[in-house]
Amino acid sequence: MERVLKGQVLVLVLVLVALVGLSEAKEAPKVQVYSRYPVEFGTKNFLNCYVEGFHPPKINITLLKNGEPMPDVKYSDMSFSDNWTFQCLVSAPFIPREDDDYTCRVAHVTLPEPQTFKWDPEF
Repeated sequence: MERVLKGQVLVLVLVLVALVGLSEAKEAPKVQVYSRYPVEFGTKNFLNCYVEGFHPPKINITLLKNGEPMPDVKYSDMSFSDNWTFQCLVSAPFIPREDDDYTCRVAHVTLPEPQTFKWDPEF
């Protein structure tokens, strides 16, 4: 009986150590900015910012047009991958114009400052 109890305590300790280690794990986000459809300037499209591979899940993702937040932004539900990192898709309708600058700004605890990723219409 005592041996079983010691085994259960050991398993509990290992689970707690694993959970503490997971909560301390930090992974920087990987970011992709792209349009839903092939680009035709002057034609309605959707700008997407796909952010994946980050931990912890607290993150701030902002779509910008010429440095200003875009309207009508939609955020997917955050989900996690097999390796317990998180992913999220942020999108907004837009009409691309050649002279406009579209970016995705990401702020996360693993980044020393928010990072900005530019949309390339040829991507």
